[in-house]
Amino acid sequence: MSARVFFFKAIDEYDNVVQGSLRAKTPGLAREKLKEIYARVLVLQEKEDAVAQTASYQQSPSVRVEDLSVYTRQLAAMINGGITVNRAFRFVSQGDSKRLNHVMQRVADAIEEGKSISQALQEQPRVFSATYVALVAAGEKSGALDRALNKLADLLEKNVRLKKRITSTFAYPTVIATVAFGIIGLFVFYIVPMLLPMFNSVGLELPLPTKILINASVFLSNPQTGIPLVAGLLGIILATVVTISDPQRAGPFRLWIDQTLLTIPIFGKLVEMSTSARILYTMSTMLDSGVLLVETMKTCESVAGNLVISRKLRDARDSLVSGVGLYQSLAMHEVFGMTALQMIKVGEETGRLSDMTGRVGRLYEEDAEMQLDNIASMIEPLLMGIMGIVVGFIVIASFMPMINLVNSL
Repeated sequence: MSARVFFFKAIDEYDNVVQGSLRAKTPGLAREKLKEIYARVLVLQEKEDAVAQTASYQQSPSVRVEDLSVYTRQLAAMINGGITVNRAFRFVSQGDSKRLNHVMQRVADAIEEGKSISQALQEQPRVFSATYVALVAAGEKSGALDRALNKLADLLEKNVRLKKRITSTFAYPTVIATVAFGIIGLFVFYIVPMLLPMFNSVGLELPLPTKILINASVFLSNPQTGIPLVAGLLGIILATVVTISDPQRAGPFRLWIDQTLLTIPIFGKLVEMSTSARILYTMSTMLDSGVLLVETMKTCESVAGNLVISRKLRDARDSLVSGVGLYQSLAMHEVFGMTALQMIKVGEETGRLSDMTGRVGRLYEEDAEMQLDNIASMIEPLLMGIMGIVVGFIVIASFMPMINLVNSL
């Protein structure tokens, strides 16, 4: 008999009402499990749509990293306080994120079925990354699960902080660019076609800027030319966004995009620095938790987020497996800059590799933040200048015929 999903409401030892779900073969076994954890069971019910509900959550997008960081920190505190692992997962499943609550309940169910914590987490790959699972597995083996979870929360918070910093830097320029394109579209697709009959009826020679604007408007408004062009551009933008946002895509288009991102002046340096910081922070955390170096390198490949850098890490790992040292492997495949490599070499020689990789990660993060400041100070005035020139050209081109007409009267 396969396990069924039961939804319950119970009272814990602190007189708090707790609700959630668990898996069991029969209602009796489900009630026995609950009595082992909670003081009193109030409601135990199996719903016919439980399987469909579970499937819908499994197919849903990943949870917010910020929420996962908070839940991880709470788990660490509870386990450190002596609460059993399955009860800790049950307690945190009462949080604010409904999607993550459901995931935590499923993890608790799997643990109660006899699976290890890392095995239970592996069943939720859309939520728990390879890094997360590896660190938890290391914590299980060493008996320091709460310490591993705290390190995971630190790592998640660092990644969130850097990501938010990048997002906030490009938020304002994106809004300005959107407004600019909206104004341009308004003139090209609405105002100019409305003024075109008047221009033709005047009988005067139209200025060159007006001719350029009219030709552009006619070309873009023509269903046989403009629509395919706009649709093609939107398709390219959409494909690029989807490819970048899905780290599992590893085709030629993804490789080309990642290579292009690294070669863009100024911006490419930012991508390299932020990616390197994420890799080194992950490496430092995993090594400090007792994960083997080869396994750490393999996990870092998945957190890189850039296929070019990920493949360099893979090649470096292959060299490491063949007997080459870490410093030589990374230097051979040009994974990091020379300063970072020298610090990694020192860490390798002194046995302080986790400490040195963490320090290099902080250096890269600081460099990335400085690069963000430089980009922000350049991109906003540059974008405003371009917007002013384009919009100014359109306005002047639209009103020059009227000015010429008034002057000819």
